[in-house]
Amino acid sequence: MNMRDLELASCDETDIRLATDAAGEPHVQIKNLCKRLGALQAVDNVSIDIPRGSIVTLLGPSGCGKSTTLRLLAGLYTPDSGDILLGGERVNELAPNKRRMTMVFQEYALFPHLSVAGNVAYGLKMRGVADDRKKARVGEMLELVGLSSEASKHPHQLSGGQQQRVALARALAVDPEVLLLDEPLSNLDAKLRVRLREEIVKLQKVLGKTMVFVTHDQEEALSISDRIAVMERGHVAQMGTPDDIYYAPTSRYVADFIGLANFMDVTVNGADSVNLGGTSVPVKTRGMTGAATLMVRPEAVRITSVDTLGSAGVIKGTVRRRSFLGSMARYWVEVAGVEWMVDDPSPAGRVHQGDVYLQLTTERLHLLPRA
Repeated sequence: MNMRDLELASCDETDIRLATDAAGEPHVQIKNLCKRLGALQAVDNVSIDIPRGSIVTLLGPSGCGKSTTLRLLAGLYTPDSGDILLGGERVNELAPNKRRMTMVFQEYALFPHLSVAGNVAYGLKMRGVADDRKKARVGEMLELVGLSSEASKHPHQLSGGQQQRVALARALAVDPEVLLLDEPLSNLDAKLRVRLREEIVKLQKVLGKTMVFVTHDQEEALSISDRIAVMERGHVAQMGTPDDIYYAPTSRYVADFIGLANFMDVTVNGADSVNLGGTSVPVKTRGMTGAATLMVRPEAVRITSVDTLGSAGVIKGTVRRRSFLGSMARYWVEVAGVEWMVDDPSPAGRVHQGDVYLQLTTERLHLLPRA
């Protein structure tokens, strides 16, 4: 099956990505994992369950511990404490080539003196696979990633995207249980990144492989993941589905890291209502009282020139600047001395200026504890 076949794969196929083992255990379990690198506590008591056949992404800024966690999974680092389980089996002491996990690196790590076919065959050769089986497997993998015609070329003759496909084919050739990907698309240009991440998801759906993906790119994480672990200073700040992470962050750190947001100081009026600069705004307060922070995504606001003050969730502001982004226009609107970002999804033929009215989509608002 090649990439064209993958694109034609039926959307109503049974989605096996979130299936667990027969015993109900996650495929991979990280339990209370710790690792110090010099003076830095790089991984600090991290626990993550990874379902069989899912894509779980470790997301966060540089230095948050996501790549160190991945290298602990791969066996490239030894944990100071904690356990790594694969299918219920503890693998802490197993060598990397015994773990049934294969890693794809950011820099591709291809051998420049070997052909494409030679690179894909390398892991099979190290495992002593017979030549006929090795040749067949290499052909199968190159067909899968759409590089059959490039088998005799060397890495320097390929584009960045093609080199990354070779790295994927090499990792998949040894049929690992788990594929580990460390910022695999960060060296590619924006359009190629989008195309290749879609191809990775298609590959994963067809092969049913468990994947652990590391990235600092929020959009990338949201678009490919079944679950996301947002990391901060060596620990998991929040674990959840992309929808959970985006719409219901548990802290301002997570809310601020995932996408764009406006943060407003408010006071909880009572059950499901807050006071925002004198305006009562309906929002689920989830038992919070007193001072809180209201998170408002730019797309959760409708901008209009029509005076609708007095309606629920409507506030007045003044447009300070505008940026046209193609599919939408982004406005910076001053509200009571605070600047809001507001996204208008239908910018064609209209430009808001001066005083405007902002209608908040109340079901999309989210209340956070005041930091």
